[in-house]
Amino acid sequence: MSGSGAVAQIAQKLKVAELSAKIFGNVFNPTGARTGNYILRQNFRGEHMVRYYPSEQEINLTKVPRLSRLLGEKQYDPDEIDRLNVVDKRRARGKGAPKKGEGKRALLAKKKR
Repeated sequence: MSGSGAVAQIAQKLKVAELSAKIFGNVFNPTGARTGNYILRQNFRGEHMVRYYPSEQEINLTKVPRLSRLLGEKQYDPDEIDRLNVVDKRRARGKGAPKKGEGKRALLAKKKR
């Protein structure tokens, strides 16, 4: 008799779990089978991705300073001026980039000869 009582308790627990899942809007999955439910619960990414990638118009606006340089027009770009100042200071201390053909690899090739 104890075996049938245990089965009845398990069945009762399953019923309670099923009702609980219905009430709280959860998925009732007593076997633990794989479902795609966790994917369906995630927020939709489409709108976020659209905001992440720039539009064609925004891309074209970023190209304006490059175009004006090609045309020979001077355009004020504070970031570029700061970068050039840093490069000048590094070069004055001897920390600037080497001229083409005078880098570490070129010096090693000359020593091997």
